[in-house]
Amino acid sequence: MKKLTPMQQYLDFKQNLPDWYAQYQPNGFTAKAVIKPTPLSDSYNIRIKYIQECPPVITVLNNQLKPREPNGKIKHTYADGSLCLYYPKAREWTPQDFISETIVPWISVWLYYYEIWFATGRWLGGGIEH
Repeated sequence: MKKLTPMQQYLDFKQNLPDWYAQYQPNGFTAKAVIKPTPLSDSYNIRIKYIQECPPVITVLNNQLKPREPNGKIKHTYADGSLCLYYPKAREWTPQDFISETIVPWISVWLYYYEIWFATGRWLGGGIEH
């Protein structure tokens, strides 16, 4: 299967997620929206930044994510604070996959597990520790 071009990703994103604000840039796009993973959840301001040949970078804006303890680490995030949604070496997401069909639903699931972890201290979403 061929890699999707940044324009294909962008056009698919705009068509399938019209409530998101998305802006095309050379070799990629940036998209923003508010996600509320469950009716009882907080609302999170999300930004996806996609550049061709790189995995999408997902950031929760406005310091909305908090560690459970002062100076603690938030589970399943990278050093820059972006979300770790999948294990890259397992090729769970590749440039052949539409971001709208994979990354966006995974963000909501990640936020759901984050809220459980924040309340209980247990990460129920699986994954590999950083």
